[in-house]
Amino acid sequence: MPMTNRIIRPGAVLRALLFLVLGHGTLFGQGAFELKPGREAVIGGAGVAFYGFALFQEHRNTGLALPVLDRSRILSIDRIAIDQWSIPAHRASNVLFGVAVAASLTTAIIGEKGERPLVPIVIIAEAGLFSAGLTNTVKELVRRPRPYLHGMNAPPEATRTSNDYNSFWSGHTANTAAITFTCANMVQRSDASSGVKTATWIGAAVAPAAMGYLRARAGRHFPTDVLTGYAVGALVGWAVPYFHRSIR
Repeated sequence: MPMTNRIIRPGAVLRALLFLVLGHGTLFGQGAFELKPGREAVIGGAGVAFYGFALFQEHRNTGLALPVLDRSRILSIDRIAIDQWSIPAHRASNVLFGVAVAASLTTAIIGEKGERPLVPIVIIAEAGLFSAGLTNTVKELVRRPRPYLHGMNAPPEATRTSNDYNSFWSGHTANTAAITFTCANMVQRSDASSGVKTATWIGAAVAPAAMGYLRARAGRHFPTDVLTGYAVGALVGWAVPYFHRSIR
């Protein structure tokens, strides 16, 4: 499964990031962004801590009474998602996430002129890790039923998974926004032309919006799930590169 719902081995990701920083720290102090061991440990460690707590909470939730399904409590803005169900939209959202990650990494590396490729890789990875960890924590604490549990269009076997009550907020949308906005913020401080910067921002904004549509169309999330995920991811995508700015 893509990183959007669960990060595979977050501890290994953090160790790799710290190795890169500690092993090459003197090489990363140039340009618009820089890496520092202490800061990377804090940001990466926070993402891992969130992720670990989410796993702990998921274990605690096992065996608890399931949240009550009450259509009358669903906000009017969210009711459009109740009868949505589309396997193609679900699959397309996974493909879109992969494309967004690849495009963001490529664009950010090109923005560094290929001279310090590990800088954008580390910063984007930290943004994705932090967003995913925070998202998973909130999902396990809120335990909001997914839209298809309220509707009639999903087949019965589709409603028997461990993720049935992880609707809020949309991880696909949040993590896509975190990664694309991180890329756009890095390109903004690069030597790229104004046209490239504008195109990057447009792509950064459109990708998570398209993701939100696909997740709602697939019946996996309510509109408020994807709107919140978009906002949280965009905030992470602004904050992480902001704290990596070089002081000139």
